Order: sequence, then C-alpha cells, then structure tokens
Amino acid sequence: MVHIKKVDIFGFKSFGFKNTTVNFEPGLVSISGPNGSGKSNILDAILFAMGENKPKVMRAPNLRSLIHDIEGSRHGPKVTRVRIQFDNSDRKIPINLDTVTVTREMNDKGESDYHIDNKKIIRSRLLDLFDVANAGLNQLNAVQQGTVTRISEMNNDEKRKTIEDLIGLSYFDERKAESVKNLTIADQRLEIAMAKMGEVKKQIDELEIERNLKLRHEFIGKELSRYKAIGAASELKSIKNEKLSKEQILGSNLTERENLEKSRVILKKEIDGLETQKSDFLKKVNAYNEAKSTIDRKLSTEQQKFDGADSKIKTSKNRITQIEKRSDEIRTEIEQMNQNSGVVDSELEEVKKTVHQINEQKKTTDKKIVGVDSELKSVLDHQSEVATKKSDIDNKIQVLKDKLHDEMVSKSQAVSQQKNIHNKLHDNVNKQRSVIDELTKLKQFTHKLSKISSSRQSTSSEIKLEISKLSKQRAKTENDIAELELILERSSNAANRYNEKIKLVKGVMHEDYTISQLRGDASKLGIDGLVYELLSWNKQYERAILAVSSDWLKAMVVPDFETLVSLSQVARDKNLPKLKIIPLNAIPEFHMKMPQTSDLLGILSNYIICDKRYQPIARFLFGNVILTRTRQAARKLSSTGYRAVSIDGEFFESNTSAVIIDINSKISKLTKIISQSSSVEGLFQSITLLRKYIQKKKSKIKKIGQREHYYMNQLQTSETETATASSSNSNLKSNIESTSNLYDKLSGRILELEQQKDRSAIKLVQISSSIESLEQRINLVRENYSDIEQKRVANEITLLNDKKSHLISQQSKIMNDLTEAKATISVVENRKKFKKRAFLEEQDSIEKEKNELSCTITTFQNDKNASEQSLIKLREEEQDLISTSGTSVSRLSEFDGKLKKMNNEERDISNNIGKFVRESDGLERDLGEIKKSELSLMKILTSFGFNESMETFNVETLIEPLEKEQNSLISSLNAIAPQRYVEISTGYHSMSDRKNELEEERNYIYSFIESIEKDKKQTFLDAFDIVDKEIKKIFSDMNGGNAWLELENEDDIFNSGISYLIQFQNKPKRESTSISGGEKTLAAVVFVLALQKLKPSPFYLFDEIDAHLDAPNAESLSKIIEERSKGSQFIMVSLKDSVVEKAKLIYGVYPKKGVSHIVTYKDKRFPSISN
Repeated sequence: MVHIKKVDIFGFKSFGFKNTTVNFEPGLVSISGPNGSGKSNILDAILFAMGENKPKVMRAPNLRSLIHDIEGSRHGPKVTRVRIQFDNSDRKIPINLDTVTVTREMNDKGESDYHIDNKKIIRSRLLDLFDVANAGLNQLNAVQQGTVTRISEMNNDEKRKTIEDLIGLSYFDERKAESVKNLTIADQRLEIAMAKMGEVKKQIDELEIERNLKLRHEFIGKELSRYKAIGAASELKSIKNEKLSKEQILGSNLTERENLEKSRVILKKEIDGLETQKSDFLKKVNAYNEAKSTIDRKLSTEQQKFDGADSKIKTSKNRITQIEKRSDEIRTEIEQMNQNSGVVDSELEEVKKTVHQINEQKKTTDKKIVGVDSELKSVLDHQSEVATKKSDIDNKIQVLKDKLHDEMVSKSQAVSQQKNIHNKLHDNVNKQRSVIDELTKLKQFTHKLSKISSSRQSTSSEIKLEISKLSKQRAKTENDIAELELILERSSNAANRYNEKIKLVKGVMHEDYTISQLRGDASKLGIDGLVYELLSWNKQYERAILAVSSDWLKAMVVPDFETLVSLSQVARDKNLPKLKIIPLNAIPEFHMKMPQTSDLLGILSNYIICDKRYQPIARFLFGNVILTRTRQAARKLSSTGYRAVSIDGEFFESNTSAVIIDINSKISKLTKIISQSSSVEGLFQSITLLRKYIQKKKSKIKKIGQREHYYMNQLQTSETETATASSSNSNLKSNIESTSNLYDKLSGRILELEQQKDRSAIKLVQISSSIESLEQRINLVRENYSDIEQKRVANEITLLNDKKSHLISQQSKIMNDLTEAKATISVVENRKKFKKRAFLEEQDSIEKEKNELSCTITTFQNDKNASEQSLIKLREEEQDLISTSGTSVSRLSEFDGKLKKMNNEERDISNNIGKFVRESDGLERDLGEIKKSELSLMKILTSFGFNESMETFNVETLIEPLEKEQNSLISSLNAIAPQRYVEISTGYHSMSDRKNELEEERNYIYSFIESIEKDKKQTFLDAFDIVDKEIKKIFSDMNGGNAWLELENEDDIFNSGISYLIQFQNKPKRESTSISGGEKTLAAVVFVLALQKLKPSPFYLFDEIDAHLDAPNAESLSKIIEERSKGSQFIMVSLKDSVVEKAKLIYGVYPKKGVSHIVTYKDKRFPSISN
C-alpha cells in the first residue's frame, strides 16, 4: 500500500531554516499541539510538496509567504524545501522503485522546482503520477479545517454535482455531446440525400430522350467525316498539280539569280581597285592639309602676341595721360596753399592776443580770492570763541541726547522685538495648522496606500496563478507536440515505405514493352491511363474481378475512336507488338437482366469503384458477368448461357465447362498492393493534417509564450509597484512621525513666544517713561542758553563763502577760455603741415608710376615689331602652299565620278537579285503552305483508313442535306446526354444505397446516445447507492441514529438535487441544512467519509475535522478512522483524546522562539524531541 514514510521540512512557514524530519507509519498518525504551534503546517507542507499551488489552501496570502520569516533579516538565500518519501512497494505510483522521493523547493520569488528521486520533473507530470495512484490533490483526500464547514453548507444540487465530479460523469456528457453533433450531421446528410434523389429521377427521364438525339447526331457526324475525306482526296490532287508548277518557276528564278550574283562580284572587284587608288591619292592630300594646319596655328599664335602687345601699349599711354593731368592739379594746390599762408598767420596772431587778455583776467580774480580768504579767517577765529562757550552746553545736551538715543534705540528694539514675537507667533500658529492638515492627509494617504499595496499583492498572486496555468498549458502542449511528432515520424516512415512498394509494383506492371514505349508520351498521345489505374474494387471481390479481366487490366483507355486510330498508327510506326485499346465513346450501351436464381450477388460491374467518366469501361468488361456466392451457382448459370464468376475467383464462360481460376496470380499479388494506394494517400493526407495540427500547437505555444511574457511584465510591474508602495508606506510612516514631532515642537514654541510677548510689553512701557523724562531735561538746558551771536557769525561766514564761491567760478571759466584758445592755435598749425605733406607724397608716387609705364611701352613696342615680322613671313609660306593644291581637287572629282557610275551599276544588279529573292521567298512560302495542306489532307485520309489513290467524286450534293439535319439537331442536342444518362442512373442507385446507409447510421447514433444516457444514469445510481449505504452505516455506528440520501426527482436525476436526511435518536427526521451547527458538522463528516468510499485513496490528511464534535461523536469518528486505517494511511491533526489513544504514532508540536518543534511519542508514554 502506498503511504507516506517520511517528510523533511526546511524553512516552511513556522519551521525554521533547520531540517525537521517527521517519520510516518501506515495506519493512523496523530498530530497534536497548542493553537499556533504549527501542527497544521505539517499537512500544509505535505500538500506543498505534492504540487499544491493555491496559497489559500495552505492558509497563506501568497506562495512567497510560505517561506519562514520571509521579511526577516536572515543572511543567505531564503528558500523553503519539503521532501516526502513514499512507500511504493505495490507500484501504485507508476515508477519501478520501492521508495519514491518527491522534493519541491521554492525561492523567495515564488519559483518552484520539482524532483522525483533527484530527477527534475514538471508539476503537471507529478500530478498525473499521483492521480494514477488515486492520491491526487482534492478536498476529499486532504480535508482542511474549512472543508467540513463548506460541505455542511452545500445545497442539494451541489451534493449531486460533488458525486458526479467524483465518479467522472463529465466523460459521458462529452461522449453524448459528440454523438448529438454527429446525429445532427447525419440528419442533414439524409435530408440532402432525399432531396437529391428526387432531382436525379427527373434528370434520368429527360436524359433518355436527349441520349437518342445524341446518337443520331453522332451517326450523321461520322457520315459527314467520310464524305469530307473523299473531298480531301480530290483537293489533294489539285494541290499537287499547283505544287509542281510553282517548283518549276522557283528553279528558273534560282538560275537567273546565280548569273546576276556573278556579275555583281566582278563589278565589286573593279570598285575596290578604284577605291584603293583614291585612298592613295587622299594620303597625299592629307599631307597638304596637315602642313596648312600647322601654318594656320602659327599665324594664330603670332596674331595673338601682336594684338596683346598693341593693347598693353595703348593702356599704358592712357595711364600716362591721366598721371600728367593729376600732377598739374597737385602743383596748383601747393601753389594755392603757399598763397593762403599769410591769412593763416594773421588768424594765429588774433588768437594769441586773446590768450594774453585771458591771462590778465585770471590774475585779477586770484587777488580777489586771496582777500576773501583773509576776511573769512578772522570771522572763523571769532566763531571759535563763540563755539567754545557753546561746547559746554552742547556737551551736556549731547550726553542727554545720547541717553535719549539709547532709550529710543531700546524702545525701537523693544517694538521690533514685540512685532517679531507677534509675527513668529502668527507664523508658528499657521505652521501648526498646516502640520495638522498635512498629518491628516498623510494618515489618509497611508490608508489608501495600504489598500493599494494589498490590491497589488492580490494582483501579483492572480498573475502568478495565471502564469502557472500558462506554464501548465505550455508543458502539456509541448508534451502533446512531442507525442504527435513521434506519431508523425512513425506515420511518415510507414507511409513512405508503402508508397515505395506501390511505386515499385506499378513500375513492374509497366514493364510491358508496348506500354513502356507509349507511357512517356501518354498525355501527348491522348491516353487517359491503364484499366487497372482507373478502376478499383473492394478486397473481397478481387479474385472474381481478376479471373474475369486479367487480360484486359493492361489495356489502354483513350477518349475517342480518332485517338485510337492515331495511337494504332504510332504503334505500327514503332513496330510495337500487340496492343489493347479501349475508346470510351465507342463502348456500346448494354443492360443485362438478372436471372431469377438463388446464390446470386449481382452483376459484377456494380462492384467496381471508379470515376463516373470511366463507368462504361466497367460495363464493357464486367457488365455481362454475374457474381455468385458459390462455384455451383456460377456453373449452373454458365450452362444456361450466362457468363458467371464465383466470389472465390472461379470464372465460367457461357455454355462451357471450362473454368478460369485466379488463386495467386502475379496481377493478384500486385494489385493487392496497388489497392492500398488510396489508403496510403489518405495516410499522407492525415500526415499533412497532423503537420498542420502540430504547427497549430506550436503557434499556440508561441501565443502562450507571448502571454507568459506579457504576464511576466505585468507581474514585474505589479511587484515593482508593490515594492514602491511598501517603500512609500515606510516613508509615509517616517513622515508622519517627523510631522508629529514637528507639531509637538511648534506647540512648545508657541507657548514660549506668548510668554516673551508679555515680558516685551512690560519693558516697552518702562522705556517710554524714560524717554519722556530725557526730552524734558534737554528742553530745559536749551532754554538757559542764547545762540544769537552764534547765528550772526554763521551768517557772516555764509556770505564770505558765497563770495568766494562766485570768484572761484569766474576763475574756472577763465581757465576754460584759455585752454580753448591754446587748442585753436595748435590745430591751425598742424592742419597746414599735414595737407602739404600729403600733396608732396602723392606727387612723388605718380611720377614713379609714369617712369615705369614708359619702360613698359618700350618693351611691348619691341614685342609688337617682332610679331609683325613673323606674321609677314608666315603669310608668304601660306600663299606658296595654296598655289600647289590646285590639281588635287580636279583629280578627286575624277575618282568620284567613276565610283558613282560603278556603284549605280552594282545597285541595279542588287535590286534585280533582291527582286528574284523576294519572288523565290514567296514561292517557297506558297510551297510550304501547300505541303502543310498536303500533310493535313494526308492525315485526314489516313485517320479514316484511306489513301490518295481512292476514288473521288463530287460530295457537295450529299453533304448539304446531312449538314442541315445535323444543324437542326444542334439546338436540342445535349452532347453528354448518353454518358450523363449512364452516370446519373448509376448514381441514383448509389444514392439509394447511400440513403439506406445514412438511415442506418442515424439509427445507430440515436441508439448510442440512449446507451450513453443509460450508462451515465446507471453509473450515477451505483455511486449514489454506495454513498447512501455508507452514510447509513457510518451514521448508525457513530450515534445510533439514521441518515440517508434521497433523489428529489428520480425521473430527472441530473436536473434535480439530492436530499441529505438526518434522524437522531428520539428526534424527527430533518434536512442536513436544517439542523444545529454541531449536528451539521457531524453530518458533513459522515458525508465526507461516505464519499471517500467511491474513490479510496491510499492516504488521507485530516485537519481538525473533529473540532466541533462532542466527545461521544468524536469517539465514534476515531473508531471509524481506526478501522479504515487498516486499508489507508490517515494523518490527522486533532486535539481529541480519542484520536490520540487510537493512533499508532503520535506527534506533538510546540513553538520555541517563533519556530515549531516536534515531540515524537514512540510508545505513547515517553516523548522525544525531533529537530
């Protein structure tokens, strides 16, 4: 029996970062301990290791919080690891080991790794292994503290659905849904088939009339073709006569053209000789042209030199004229300056006189200033005496003023201090108010931030759950793809093997020499295929068909008689041996009546499968052969004039005792393989669909990956926002604390400022009184002192100072006038000097330039004279050369005249040759068309088996009436009526068979749905009986009362609920939802134990399911669990003595420094501590 042997816990919830080992035994294991000790965490650890991913099931807000002290300050990695060792001696877990170890490890990011015996495994695979052993994660195998409560609150429908889910009734619903879908499709097909049959019957009646018209039309067509062949033979004779005439004209043209070609060659040679003479003469003419060109270049160069020198001379002479003109202007200016120098000197004398007068005024003013200074000194001495007397009084007043000033300053400081205190007090009160507002906002924001943080954590959990689901989907899809690719690989290999065999067999059957010679040009020759390629049959009729038609299976099928004739001719041309050809349009209509005899299966052609177009072949080969069940029936039919074959392949011709038997012929063997070709093609189609399905799965993985990436980004964003919110929350707490401290400080500061304000008011009153006293004393001292003398002296000093100031002002004005006069003298003298110097410098410069230009004129005049001499010499040479060129022109004209004449003769000859060529080309084209017509007519004659020597006569009078009749038929003609008649008739029979098949299919599906409903109902009732029986037994054993289940509506089980009725001793019966809380718990526990009988698990985890039971019921429950523990392992967290007493192994859990520790009661008396 599979059971848990050992659990190792590390860093999980209340278990610290030290390995804790819990050993288990089969049977009942009890775990006890005080509240909050961590006893339930052992069961949570088992669920965690078995793949549970829902945090709420393990009583945690998220997976990350399962790690011990996750928010603590532990150094090193924060991980949790739980390892479970299972006893697997009975191999219920499909692993070939006696002990299976499952390990799950999770990091602080909530990421988990799973291992089985140190081999990594995906979670979905792990869950599948547990499901095989019936030890999966569900609410009946692991009964949590809240599970009993939830079950006790189930309504009647939920109880029914619980049983349905447990026994897997969804399997029946899926099969029924699929069958209903198939039934709908079958009904639609049957309806369509019935409608089609009605339409087809109408078509058959119409096509019979059209078929007869078509046959008459075909006969007329054949007659017309024969008459046209006779007409073609007559036309062929006239064409041959025309051909002979044109060939004679063409021969004459060719002879004349050859003579003209010879004359043109002779004339061409004469032209070439004359051209050579002209070329030699042109070389001499070219030498003259080169000499003439050289002289022209020299003349051009010397003329340029001459013109350049002449231009330079003219330019220089013009500049000299300008220089001489400017030089005269400068001399005139200098002479005028010399004449005006006397006027400038007289101006300077006037200015110097003014300077002298100003100097005299300055001396007079200086003397007056000295006199005023003397008077001022004597007045100041008298003032000093008066000031000495006043000094004593002023000292006294100053002392009083200093004291008054000090007091005023103190008062000002006091007022300022009082105002400052008032402002500070006002500011602090305002700050206190703003601090209160900020504190309120911070607390509100902290509350909002806590909600946001909680929301983000919830979002992160949901996203992680979604990512986990996507990971499962991806893992499952990847596993599906791996399995599908394996199937695809095996299917492809098998299909390729069979395909190669089929190709090989078809190659062998094509090895016939005649067929192989024509096979390559099949489409060109109009061959549709071989009989065995166009027809197929079911395996059970194979021997019969091969016995009848083995000689015809390699016959070639062509569309019409004309193609047959052409193909026969090709075979004759290639000297090929015997060849069988079947023209489709030449197969006659044939319908055989069935004799009224027993053991007949029907006409053999009805068992051939082919395209409608090739059904005439089936009738041709098998339409007059009757298929029988036995050899005796076939022989009996043969004696009465019928061709017959038994289903075992014994073929009897009519009125003969000879029999043809196909037992194991080569054709039989090979066609067995060929008949598989349709299956192989279907397999290839399935492989293509499978590839598309795999591609679809891969696309799905890609989409899952994209969704995973999206959710990972969302998770990262959510966790970042959570971390930000947490950080902001910490900052807010710090801000609230500092703001609270600031509020306390401001309150103290305001109190202190109020006290300072009171002290400042008292001090201000004292200072104001002192100031008033000092002002009275100063006024008294001033009244005892007269300052009239002092005022008089002061007025006198003021007058003297004003006088002195006026004199100093005059002195300043005189000095300014003197300075201006001196400056005027300096400017006049400097202006005269500078202007004269400029004129002299300009005169020297232009004289120098004039001398340079004179030299330049001399130089260029010499160059001009030399160029003029060279030009004279070159022109003489040019005249000499021209005088020698007179004869060249006349000689070239002579050459050109002769060449023109010869070229005209050659052109006339070429035109004549061209004329003959065009005529010959026209004749050759006409002959080509005649030959094509001749070949076409020969082909027409050959196709009808005639030659050009046949007797011909006028067929026009015969063709006309036939064409009129043919045209009259065209309007009512259906070209495919015969073929369509046969096809549709055969199709009508097939439709009838198909209709019968569809009716049988529909009836079968309907019966299948009824059987599914019946099986589903019976399966549910069987489960219902088991649960009902167990509830009665368990409830009676626990308290002596009665409990049972009742169906609310037995006629409609799956749309009604299940009533759970309870009757305690000496009490009336009631619904389980209408009893007290403790009674509900008891009823729910009984329901759970009964449901476990439907699908027993090798071990169960119970977490305080007896917490709300009274002592007698808890005792009864412990007895039932003790009895059941003989077949399954029960690990039960309980505080009830009855459970502890009956347990084989007891564990106690206690907390120490925030970490759970375990005490093992090996013999129920002496505990030992397990770390």
